[in-house]
Amino acid sequence: MDTNTVEDPRSAGRFHGREDAAGAVPEPVIHAGYATLSLRQVDEWNAVSKGTAFRLFKARKDQLREGVDFFYIPEGRDPELTETLRLDGRIYPSTVHLVLLTTTAYARMREEWHARTHNPGCGCPE
Repeated sequence: MDTNTVEDPRSAGRFHGREDAAGAVPEPVIHAGYATLSLRQVDEWNAVSKGTAFRLFKARKDQLREGVDFFYIPEGRDPELTETLRLDGRIYPSTVHLVLLTTTAYARMREEWHARTHNPGCGCPE
């Protein structure tokens, strides 16, 4: 899969107000034909504390379709993938159940971040 397309979750950019964050641009995880990002990758790329991406994901999960917008891989379903991502530093060492986010999921998380951090009059598009 070409990860330089609009299907790449990175194409949306960092969270509003985090555009200058010091986090390195993550290399997507190709899963089921989709370019995806892990929760850790989202946290680190946006230079936010551990768990921020998870909370944003949970807030918008009802707007997402499992197997299309995100992939939930419970403990033991794909131990090779989980261990490879752990060794590569793409997931947290403590990760038990893996969540991989497609472009749609990441876009919804960015919307949630913006809703939580928006200040009226900041000049950003609402």
